[in-house]
Parts: sequence; C-alpha cells; structure tokens
Amino acid sequence: MLLLVSQAMIDKKYYLILIFNLIALPSSAQVAVEVLTGNKQTHYINYLEKDFGEEAKWNYFNLNRFTVDYESKSNNSVSIEGQLTYNINTWFGFSAGGGLYGEVFVPTAGVSISLDKPDKSIFMQVYPTLGWANRKLMPSVLGLLGYAPTFNSRWGLSTQVIFSVDASESVQLIRVGVDYQSTLQFGIGADLQQSFEDGRANYNVGPFIRFTF
Repeated sequence: MLLLVSQAMIDKKYYLILIFNLIALPSSAQVAVEVLTGNKQTHYINYLEKDFGEEAKWNYFNLNRFTVDYESKSNNSVSIEGQLTYNINTWFGFSAGGGLYGEVFVPTAGVSISLDKPDKSIFMQVYPTLGWANRKLMPSVLGLLGYAPTFNSRWGLSTQVIFSVDASESVQLIRVGVDYQSTLQFGIGADLQQSFEDGRANYNVGPFIRFTF
C-alpha cells in the first residue's frame, strides 16, 4: 500500500528512518539500500533484517519505500513497514508490526514463513497478516523473494521480487541483474502496481543499483 504525500513529508520521514536505522542498527544486521531510476519515478528502497535473542528466536524486518514522481509532486508516495517475529522453528513464526502509509498507521498481526539456504542462493521471507484499518480487519501479504546463484568468487546473478497484496492493490518490485561480491547489485528493474478498485495498472521501468551490507 502506498499513499500519495508531499515532497516535504517524504524528505522528513526519509531522514527520520535513516537516523533511526543508524542508531538502532546492530552491526550484524543485513541492510540493503537501493535506487531505481525509472521512466516515471525515482524509487528509493531500503530494508533491514536481523535475527537476535537466544538461538535467534527473534527476527526484525523493516522495509521503507519512497517514490519521487517526475511530473507531479502530488504523485510522490511513501510506505514504511515493519514486522517483529518470534520464530517457532527455522521456517515458521508469529509476527506483529504494522505499516505507516503517509499519515495512516495500520497495525498488523500474523505469521512469518521463511526459507534461507546456507549459501544464500535462495531466500524467501513472507508475512501473511491481518491489519486493522477503517475499523475493520484487512488481510494482506508482504514478501521478499530472491534467487542469487554465483558464477565465480566475485560475480553472480541477482534476482529479487518484493511484493505486497492487500484488499485495495497489488504491488510487485522486480529486479534482475548481477551481483559483485555480495555487496553490489545492479541491473534492470520494474515496479508494477495494480488497483483492485478501478482496475488501473501503473508501471515504472529503469536501471537500479543496490548496496548490501
């Protein structure tokens, strides 16, 4: 879910999130910072994932997205989502969190389903949840999928899909490119957004670059 907001609001929230992540970020967390320069918008994405606690029973995931439209500032948007998970085993847990969409906060609760191969070539993190918005429960799914096999000690393939589906819309952020030493990824990306209310579909295509720490 993305809400249209002013450029000033995006700038303020963007810097607040960056400051929070720098202060609260554990050194062993995985962090990705990405920019896509598309045909309609520039899309800024950063996400953070961290296991902590005894035997890594807890996991924190945070996804922040900001778009800057080339034609009208009224089309700028912001989405900030987070989930805290208690892991029952290596692939299943119970999660709670929420999302901030413009000025609207939607609390959520649900489950977490994950898959992460030891060599990091395949990874999956999916959150089917129920959110509370407009005085009613709304189902939604947030997910991160990736396939990143290596070619040699330095280079590899980088494919990733971030998706979000709720009662009003579906969003897919597709990235295909190459990876350099698991720290730099670049290639071609496509942002696809479909509205279930009026059937409209929007797309944003262009090159992207991502830094992974």
